[in-house]
Amino acid sequence: MQDNRRYYSLDALRGSMMMLGIVLHGSQWYITEPPGGLPLPHDGSTSYLFDLIMHFIHSFRMPLFFVLAGFFASLLVGKRGLTGTYINRLQRIGVPLLLAIFTILPLTMAFLVSFMASARFGTHQFLITPEQLEVIGREMKAAGMPTDQPSLGHLWFLYYLLYFYLLIPVCFLFSRWSLKLNLRPLVTSPFLYVGLSLYTVATLWHFRGGVLFEGFIFITPHLPSLVYYGSFFMLGYLFHYHRGILDTFNQHLWWFVGLSVVLFPLAIYFTGLDFATEASGQFHLHAVVSNAFLTWSLIYVFMGLFLRFLDFKSPWILYLSNSSYWVYLLHMPVVCAIAWLLFPYALPAVLKFLIVVTATAVICLTSYHYLVQHSWLSVRLNGMKFNALWPWVEARNIRASGEVTP
Repeated sequence: MQDNRRYYSLDALRGSMMMLGIVLHGSQWYITEPPGGLPLPHDGSTSYLFDLIMHFIHSFRMPLFFVLAGFFASLLVGKRGLTGTYINRLQRIGVPLLLAIFTILPLTMAFLVSFMASARFGTHQFLITPEQLEVIGREMKAAGMPTDQPSLGHLWFLYYLLYFYLLIPVCFLFSRWSLKLNLRPLVTSPFLYVGLSLYTVATLWHFRGGVLFEGFIFITPHLPSLVYYGSFFMLGYLFHYHRGILDTFNQHLWWFVGLSVVLFPLAIYFTGLDFATEASGQFHLHAVVSNAFLTWSLIYVFMGLFLRFLDFKSPWILYLSNSSYWVYLLHMPVVCAIAWLLFPYALPAVLKFLIVVTATAVICLTSYHYLVQHSWLSVRLNGMKFNALWPWVEARNIRASGEVTP
Protein backbone atom coordinates (compact mmCIF):
# COMPACT_ATOMS: atom_id res chain seq x y z
CA MET A 1 0.00 0.00 0.00
CA GLN A 2 1.95 2.98 -1.30
CA ASP A 3 2.19 5.87 1.13
CA ASN A 4 4.73 8.62 0.43
CA ARG A 5 3.88 10.81 3.40
CA ARG A 6 6.62 11.58 5.95
CA TYR A 7 5.14 11.11 9.40
CA TYR A 8 7.23 13.61 11.34
CA SER A 9 5.00 13.29 14.39
CA LEU A 10 5.29 9.50 14.50
CA ASP A 11 9.05 9.67 13.89
CA ALA A 12 9.28 11.97 16.89
CA LEU A 13 7.06 9.68 18.94
CA ARG A 14 9.09 6.59 18.08
CA GLY A 15 12.30 8.41 18.99
CA SER A 16 10.80 9.67 22.22
CA MET A 17 9.76 6.17 23.27
CA MET A 18 13.36 5.02 22.78
CA MET A 19 14.73 8.00 24.69
CA LEU A 20 12.23 7.39 27.49
CA GLY A 21 14.18 4.24 28.27
CA ILE A 22 16.73 6.46 30.04
CA VAL A 23 14.03 7.72 32.41
CA LEU A 24 12.51 4.26 32.93
CA HIS A 25 15.79 2.50 33.63
CA GLY A 26 17.14 5.47 35.59
CA SER A 27 14.17 5.27 37.94
CA GLN A 28 14.39 1.54 38.63
CA TRP A 29 17.24 1.90 41.14
CA TYR A 30 15.28 4.21 43.43
CA ILE A 31 11.88 2.51 43.73
CA THR A 32 10.65 1.59 47.19
CA GLU A 33 9.31 -1.84 46.22
CA PRO A 34 10.42 -4.01 43.27
CA PRO A 35 7.51 -5.06 41.02
CA GLY A 36 6.26 -8.60 41.52
CA GLY A 37 8.17 -11.07 39.39
CA LEU A 38 11.06 -8.64 38.89
CA PRO A 39 13.42 -8.69 41.90
CA LEU A 40 15.29 -5.52 40.98
CA PRO A 41 18.12 -4.37 43.24
CA HIS A 42 17.70 -0.84 44.52
CA ASP A 43 19.76 1.92 46.02
CA GLY A 44 19.63 2.83 49.69
CA SER A 45 17.98 6.09 48.67
CA THR A 46 14.42 5.52 47.50
CA SER A 47 11.24 7.44 46.80
CA TYR A 48 7.73 6.29 45.96
CA LEU A 49 7.82 8.86 43.14
CA PHE A 50 9.91 6.41 41.14
CA ASP A 51 7.46 3.55 41.70
CA LEU A 52 4.85 5.79 40.08
CA ILE A 53 7.17 6.82 37.23
CA MET A 54 8.12 3.23 36.50
CA HIS A 55 4.51 1.99 36.45
CA PHE A 56 3.38 4.93 34.32
CA ILE A 57 6.05 4.56 31.63
CA HIS A 58 5.87 0.79 31.59
CA SER A 59 2.10 0.86 31.10
CA PHE A 60 2.32 2.35 27.59
CA ARG A 61 5.90 2.66 26.31
CA MET A 62 6.49 -0.75 24.74
CA PRO A 63 2.88 -1.33 23.59
CA LEU A 64 2.99 2.05 21.84
CA PHE A 65 6.38 1.31 20.36
CA PHE A 66 5.12 -1.96 18.87
CA VAL A 67 2.06 -0.17 17.43
CA LEU A 68 4.48 2.24 15.73
CA ALA A 69 6.71 -0.64 14.59
CA GLY A 70 3.73 -2.32 12.92
CA PHE A 71 2.63 0.96 11.32
CA PHE A 72 6.08 1.64 9.88
CA ALA A 73 6.48 -2.00 8.79
CA SER A 74 3.36 -1.60 6.63
CA LEU A 75 4.74 1.66 5.28
CA LEU A 76 8.03 -0.08 4.41
CA VAL A 77 6.31 -3.00 2.68
CA GLY A 78 4.41 -0.52 0.51
CA LYS A 79 7.69 1.10 -0.57
CA ARG A 80 10.08 -1.86 -0.81
CA GLY A 81 7.91 -4.95 -1.08
CA LEU A 82 8.14 -7.97 1.20
CA THR A 83 11.63 -9.10 0.16
CA GLY A 84 13.06 -5.60 0.38
CA THR A 85 11.47 -5.15 3.80
CA TYR A 86 13.02 -8.34 5.15
CA ILE A 87 16.45 -7.38 3.81
CA ASN A 88 16.12 -3.93 5.35
CA ARG A 89 14.97 -5.25 8.72
CA LEU A 90 17.73 -7.85 8.82
CA GLN A 91 20.31 -5.13 8.18
CA ARG A 92 18.80 -2.55 10.53
CA ILE A 93 17.53 -4.80 13.35
CA GLY A 94 19.15 -8.24 13.08
CA VAL A 95 22.77 -7.16 12.59
CA PRO A 96 22.74 -4.39 15.27
CA LEU A 97 21.15 -6.87 17.70
CA LEU A 98 23.89 -9.41 17.05
CA LEU A 99 26.64 -6.80 17.45
CA ALA A 100 25.08 -5.41 20.64
CA ILE A 101 24.81 -8.89 22.19
CA PHE A 102 28.59 -9.25 22.03
CA THR A 103 29.51 -5.67 22.96
CA ILE A 104 26.90 -3.63 24.82
CA LEU A 105 25.13 -6.48 26.63
CA PRO A 106 28.24 -7.79 28.49
CA LEU A 107 28.98 -4.26 29.74
CA THR A 108 25.39 -3.90 30.91
CA MET A 109 25.46 -7.20 32.77
CA ALA A 110 28.83 -6.46 34.36
CA PHE A 111 27.67 -3.16 35.89
CA LEU A 112 24.25 -4.60 36.78
CA VAL A 113 25.81 -7.48 38.71
CA SER A 114 28.22 -5.07 40.42
CA PHE A 115 25.27 -2.92 41.52
CA MET A 116 23.43 -6.02 42.77
CA ALA A 117 26.47 -7.05 44.79
CA SER A 118 26.76 -3.56 46.28
CA ALA A 119 23.09 -3.60 47.26
CA ARG A 120 23.24 -7.14 48.66
CA PHE A 121 26.58 -7.12 50.49
CA GLY A 122 27.21 -3.42 51.15
CA THR A 123 30.45 -3.51 49.17
CA HIS A 124 31.52 -1.36 46.25
CA GLN A 125 33.83 -3.23 43.93
CA PHE A 126 33.44 -3.73 40.21
CA LEU A 127 34.73 -7.33 40.18
CA ILE A 128 32.68 -9.45 42.57
CA THR A 129 33.71 -12.79 44.01
CA PRO A 130 32.39 -16.16 42.75
CA GLU A 131 30.79 -16.67 46.16
CA GLN A 132 28.87 -13.40 45.88
CA LEU A 133 27.76 -14.30 42.37
CA GLU A 134 26.52 -17.68 43.59
CA VAL A 135 24.49 -16.07 46.38
CA ILE A 136 22.93 -13.55 43.97
CA GLY A 137 22.04 -16.29 41.50
CA ARG A 138 20.48 -18.43 44.20
CA GLU A 139 18.39 -15.56 45.54
CA MET A 140 17.21 -14.52 42.07
CA LYS A 141 16.15 -18.09 41.35
CA ALA A 142 14.24 -18.20 44.63
CA ALA A 143 12.50 -14.96 43.60
CA GLY A 144 11.29 -16.60 40.38
CA MET A 145 13.89 -15.36 37.88
CA PRO A 146 15.20 -18.07 35.50
CA THR A 147 18.95 -18.50 35.90
CA ASP A 148 19.45 -21.33 33.42
CA GLN A 149 19.20 -19.26 30.22
CA PRO A 150 20.87 -16.09 28.94
CA SER A 151 19.16 -12.75 29.40
CA LEU A 152 18.97 -10.25 26.55
CA GLY A 153 18.49 -7.35 28.94
CA HIS A 154 17.11 -4.25 27.24
CA LEU A 155 17.81 -5.80 23.81
CA TRP A 156 14.82 -8.12 24.14
CA PHE A 157 12.57 -5.83 22.13
CA LEU A 158 14.80 -6.05 19.02
CA TYR A 159 14.72 -9.83 19.39
CA TYR A 160 10.93 -9.83 19.59
CA LEU A 161 10.69 -7.50 16.60
CA LEU A 162 12.41 -10.14 14.47
CA TYR A 163 9.65 -12.59 15.41
CA PHE A 164 6.94 -10.05 14.69
CA TYR A 165 8.34 -9.31 11.23
CA LEU A 166 7.62 -12.96 10.40
CA LEU A 167 3.94 -12.03 10.82
CA ILE A 168 4.06 -9.47 8.02
CA PRO A 169 2.54 -11.77 5.34
CA VAL A 170 -0.39 -12.50 7.67
CA CYS A 171 -0.75 -8.81 8.53
CA PHE A 172 -0.63 -7.92 4.82
CA LEU A 173 -3.37 -10.39 3.85
CA PHE A 174 -5.60 -9.48 6.77
CA SER A 175 -5.16 -5.74 6.15
CA ARG A 176 -5.94 -6.11 2.44
CA TRP A 177 -9.03 -8.14 3.28
CA SER A 178 -10.15 -5.50 5.80
CA LEU A 179 -10.25 -2.91 2.99
CA LYS A 180 -13.24 -4.76 1.54
CA LEU A 181 -15.22 -3.90 4.66
CA ASN A 182 -16.63 -0.51 5.54
CA LEU A 183 -14.60 -0.04 8.69
CA ARG A 184 -14.31 3.73 8.61
CA PRO A 185 -17.25 4.35 11.03
CA LEU A 186 -15.63 1.91 13.48
CA VAL A 187 -12.07 3.15 13.03
CA THR A 188 -12.98 6.82 13.42
CA SER A 189 -15.17 6.19 16.45
CA PRO A 190 -13.67 6.81 19.89
CA PHE A 191 -15.58 3.71 21.04
CA LEU A 192 -13.07 1.54 19.18
CA TYR A 193 -10.96 2.19 22.26
CA VAL A 194 -13.27 -0.05 24.30
CA GLY A 195 -12.90 -2.97 21.90
CA LEU A 196 -9.12 -2.60 21.76
CA SER A 197 -8.91 -2.47 25.55
CA LEU A 198 -11.11 -5.55 26.01
CA TYR A 199 -8.92 -7.48 23.58
CA THR A 200 -5.86 -6.44 25.59
CA VAL A 201 -7.60 -7.66 28.75
CA ALA A 202 -7.56 -11.15 27.22
CA THR A 203 -3.86 -11.01 26.26
CA LEU A 204 -2.90 -9.50 29.65
CA TRP A 205 -4.72 -12.04 31.78
CA HIS A 206 -1.67 -14.30 32.17
CA PHE A 207 0.39 -11.64 33.94
CA ARG A 208 0.39 -11.02 37.68
CA GLY A 209 -0.83 -7.58 38.66
CA GLY A 210 -1.95 -6.93 35.08
CA VAL A 211 1.57 -5.72 34.19
CA LEU A 212 4.44 -7.23 32.21
CA PHE A 213 7.55 -7.39 34.37
CA GLU A 214 8.58 -10.99 33.81
CA GLY A 215 9.42 -13.64 31.26
CA PHE A 216 10.29 -11.68 28.14
CA ILE A 217 13.94 -10.69 28.56
CA PHE A 218 15.38 -14.18 28.03
CA ILE A 219 16.63 -15.93 24.91
CA THR A 220 13.78 -18.47 25.03
CA PRO A 221 10.70 -16.63 23.68
CA HIS A 222 7.97 -16.17 26.26
CA LEU A 223 4.72 -17.10 24.52
CA PRO A 224 2.32 -14.89 26.58
CA SER A 225 4.61 -11.90 26.00
CA LEU A 226 4.84 -12.68 22.27
CA VAL A 227 1.05 -12.77 22.07
CA TYR A 228 0.63 -9.59 24.11
CA TYR A 229 3.19 -7.44 22.31
CA GLY A 230 2.61 -9.09 18.94
CA SER A 231 -1.02 -8.01 18.99
CA PHE A 232 0.07 -4.35 19.24
CA PHE A 233 2.39 -4.85 16.27
CA MET A 234 -0.41 -6.39 14.18
CA LEU A 235 -2.84 -3.63 15.14
CA GLY A 236 -0.26 -0.99 14.20
CA TYR A 237 0.11 -2.65 10.80
CA LEU A 238 -3.66 -2.55 10.37
CA PHE A 239 -3.81 1.11 11.45
CA HIS A 240 -1.67 2.06 8.47
CA TYR A 241 -4.38 0.70 6.18
CA HIS A 242 -7.08 2.57 8.11
CA ARG A 243 -5.33 5.86 8.78
CA GLY A 244 -8.58 7.56 9.76
CA ILE A 245 -7.73 6.41 13.27
CA LEU A 246 -4.98 9.03 13.33
CA ASP A 247 -7.68 11.72 13.16
CA THR A 248 -9.46 10.03 16.07
CA PHE A 249 -6.31 10.17 18.18
CA ASN A 250 -6.07 13.89 17.45
CA GLN A 251 -9.73 14.89 17.77
CA HIS A 252 -10.41 13.14 21.08
CA LEU A 253 -7.07 13.86 22.71
CA TRP A 254 -8.32 15.70 25.79
CA TRP A 255 -11.03 13.14 26.54
CA PHE A 256 -8.37 10.45 26.78
CA VAL A 257 -6.12 12.69 28.87
CA GLY A 258 -8.94 12.93 31.41
CA LEU A 259 -9.60 9.22 31.24
CA SER A 260 -5.93 8.45 31.83
CA VAL A 261 -5.91 10.69 34.92
CA VAL A 262 -8.72 8.56 36.36
CA LEU A 263 -7.34 5.18 35.30
CA PHE A 264 -3.74 5.58 36.44
CA PRO A 265 -4.38 5.62 40.22
CA LEU A 266 -6.92 2.81 39.80
CA ALA A 267 -4.34 0.69 37.97
CA ILE A 268 -1.72 1.39 40.66
CA TYR A 269 -4.20 0.48 43.39
CA PHE A 270 -5.49 -2.76 41.89
CA THR A 271 -2.04 -3.92 40.77
CA GLY A 272 -0.85 -3.56 44.36
CA LEU A 273 -3.86 -5.49 45.66
CA ASP A 274 -3.39 -8.24 43.08
CA PHE A 275 0.24 -8.76 44.10
CA ALA A 276 -0.71 -8.64 47.78
CA THR A 277 -3.46 -11.26 47.37
CA GLU A 278 -1.77 -13.36 44.70
CA ALA A 279 -2.81 -16.68 46.23
CA SER A 280 -6.53 -15.90 45.95
CA GLY A 281 -6.44 -13.83 42.77
CA GLN A 282 -9.33 -11.82 44.19
CA PHE A 283 -8.32 -8.57 42.51
CA HIS A 284 -6.74 -9.95 39.32
CA LEU A 285 -9.69 -8.99 37.11
CA HIS A 286 -9.64 -5.42 38.45
CA ALA A 287 -5.89 -5.14 37.89
CA VAL A 288 -6.00 -6.52 34.35
CA VAL A 289 -8.98 -4.40 33.26
CA SER A 290 -7.65 -1.15 34.74
CA ASN A 291 -4.18 -1.66 33.23
CA ALA A 292 -5.49 -2.68 29.79
CA PHE A 293 -7.76 0.35 29.59
CA LEU A 294 -4.95 2.58 30.90
CA THR A 295 -2.56 1.27 28.23
CA TRP A 296 -4.89 2.13 25.37
CA SER A 297 -5.93 5.48 26.83
CA LEU A 298 -2.26 6.47 27.02
CA ILE A 299 -1.62 5.21 23.48
CA TYR A 300 -4.46 7.47 22.34
CA VAL A 301 -3.04 10.35 24.40
CA PHE A 302 0.53 10.19 23.11
CA MET A 303 -0.49 9.54 19.51
CA GLY A 304 -2.85 12.53 19.76
CA LEU A 305 -0.30 14.81 21.38
CA PHE A 306 2.40 14.17 18.80
CA LEU A 307 0.00 14.29 15.84
CA ARG A 308 -1.45 17.58 17.04
CA PHE A 309 1.67 19.43 18.13
CA LEU A 310 4.70 17.84 16.41
CA ASP A 311 3.61 16.94 12.88
CA PHE A 312 6.09 19.16 11.03
CA LYS A 313 9.66 19.13 9.78
CA SER A 314 12.06 20.35 12.45
CA PRO A 315 15.79 20.00 13.19
CA TRP A 316 14.86 18.77 16.65
CA ILE A 317 12.52 16.06 15.35
CA LEU A 318 14.99 14.88 12.71
CA TYR A 319 17.87 14.75 15.20
CA LEU A 320 15.72 12.90 17.76
CA SER A 321 14.63 10.39 15.13
CA ASN A 322 18.18 9.78 13.89
CA SER A 323 19.92 9.56 17.27
CA SER A 324 17.35 7.61 19.30
CA TYR A 325 18.30 4.14 18.07
CA TRP A 326 21.92 4.61 19.17
CA VAL A 327 20.82 6.15 22.46
CA TYR A 328 18.55 3.17 23.10
CA LEU A 329 21.37 0.69 22.46
CA LEU A 330 23.99 2.46 24.56
CA HIS A 331 21.98 3.89 27.43
CA MET A 332 21.62 0.77 29.58
CA PRO A 333 25.30 0.11 30.43
CA VAL A 334 25.76 3.85 31.02
CA VAL A 335 22.74 4.00 33.35
CA CYS A 336 23.98 0.94 35.25
CA ALA A 337 27.52 2.30 35.53
CA ILE A 338 26.48 5.72 36.85
CA ALA A 339 23.96 4.24 39.29
CA TRP A 340 26.71 1.94 40.60
CA LEU A 341 29.16 4.83 40.95
CA LEU A 342 26.58 6.82 42.95
CA PHE A 343 25.61 3.90 45.19
CA PRO A 344 27.96 4.67 48.15
CA TYR A 345 26.83 8.29 48.47
CA ALA A 346 23.99 9.26 50.81
CA LEU A 347 22.24 11.60 48.40
CA PRO A 348 18.48 12.08 47.96
CA ALA A 349 16.94 9.64 45.47
CA VAL A 350 15.67 12.47 43.28
CA LEU A 351 19.18 13.97 43.01
CA LYS A 352 20.74 10.60 42.15
CA PHE A 353 18.07 10.01 39.53
CA LEU A 354 18.66 13.42 37.95
CA ILE A 355 22.41 12.78 37.81
CA VAL A 356 21.90 9.35 36.22
CA VAL A 357 19.44 10.59 33.59
CA THR A 358 21.33 13.79 32.72
CA ALA A 359 24.77 12.17 32.54
CA THR A 360 23.45 9.25 30.48
CA ALA A 361 21.72 11.56 27.99
CA VAL A 362 24.85 13.69 27.62
CA ILE A 363 27.15 10.68 27.11
CA CYS A 364 24.84 8.94 24.65
CA LEU A 365 24.06 12.02 22.56
CA THR A 366 27.66 13.24 22.54
CA SER A 367 28.92 9.84 21.41
CA TYR A 368 26.27 9.78 18.69
CA HIS A 369 27.09 13.29 17.50
CA TYR A 370 30.87 12.94 17.29
CA LEU A 371 31.44 9.19 16.82
CA VAL A 372 28.38 7.57 15.27
CA GLN A 373 26.36 9.78 12.92
CA HIS A 374 29.05 10.03 10.23
CA SER A 375 30.37 6.46 10.64
CA TRP A 376 29.51 2.98 9.40
CA LEU A 377 27.42 2.56 12.57
CA SER A 378 24.97 5.17 11.31
CA VAL A 379 24.64 3.24 8.04
CA ARG A 380 23.92 0.08 10.01
CA LEU A 381 21.40 1.75 12.35
CA ASN A 382 19.77 4.39 10.13
CA GLY A 383 20.58 3.31 6.59
CA MET A 384 22.87 6.26 5.86
CA LYS A 385 25.49 8.59 7.30
CA PHE A 386 24.66 12.02 8.68
CA ASN A 387 26.68 15.11 9.38
CA ALA A 388 24.04 17.07 11.25
CA LEU A 389 24.69 20.05 13.44
CA TRP A 390 23.32 20.11 16.94
CA PRO A 391 19.58 20.80 16.55
CA TRP A 392 19.69 24.17 18.33
CA VAL A 393 22.49 25.29 16.00
CA GLU A 394 20.58 24.09 12.93
CA ALA A 395 17.40 25.84 14.12
CA ARG A 396 19.33 29.07 14.69
CA ASN A 397 20.84 28.86 11.18
CA ILE A 398 17.42 28.30 9.65
CA ARG A 399 16.01 31.34 11.45
CA ALA A 400 19.00 33.43 10.32
CA SER A 401 18.43 32.38 6.71
CA GLY A 402 14.85 33.65 6.88
CA GLU A 403 13.15 30.27 6.47
CA VAL A 404 9.93 29.79 8.36
CA THR A 405 10.14 27.15 11.06
CA PRO A 406 7.66 26.18 13.77
